[in-house]
Amino acid sequence: MCYRVDVEDEYKRSKSKLLRYTLLFSLILAIILVADTLLIILTKGDYRVSLSISIIITILFSWFAIYFFTNIYGDINAYYRYFKSFNSGVKATEEVEVIKIDDSLTLVNGLYVYPIYIKSFNGLEVTEKTVYTLDKNYKFLVGCKYTFVTYQRIVIEAENHL
Repeated sequence: MCYRVDVEDEYKRSKSKLLRYTLLFSLILAIILVADTLLIILTKGDYRVSLSISIIITILFSWFAIYFFTNIYGDINAYYRYFKSFNSGVKATEEVEVIKIDDSLTLVNGLYVYPIYIKSFNGLEVTEKTVYTLDKNYKFLVGCKYTFVTYQRIVIEAENHL
């Protein structure tokens, strides 16, 4: 094999990262709730100032939560779900020739990947299509033939035919 993604290691790392970020968000939420509660309870007399501060803190936290779940947590969760479903999913093995490699970052199936344009040889049929790699540092050689093992159009293993 000239290229291989360690699926078990990636799954463990993505699960650990997902749990860390879930715990971090839960901790921030608990701190905000305790701070709001203490702000209201410990206020003597006029509640308008403490209520205004509590409303501002809650609004800021709400905007943070929206950002967190749409950007940070969404990316981590997509990466985790990809590797979690790997063992039960269908993997495709095919003989290919690399036509072009693109260094631009692309979002596919919730993952940020790098496109590789290939010519696929399936029996008598030759088709051109795009597959993706998670690793920008590994460079496939243009014009070389490989055997790709893909899952959801993302290259997991590649063997060079020199």
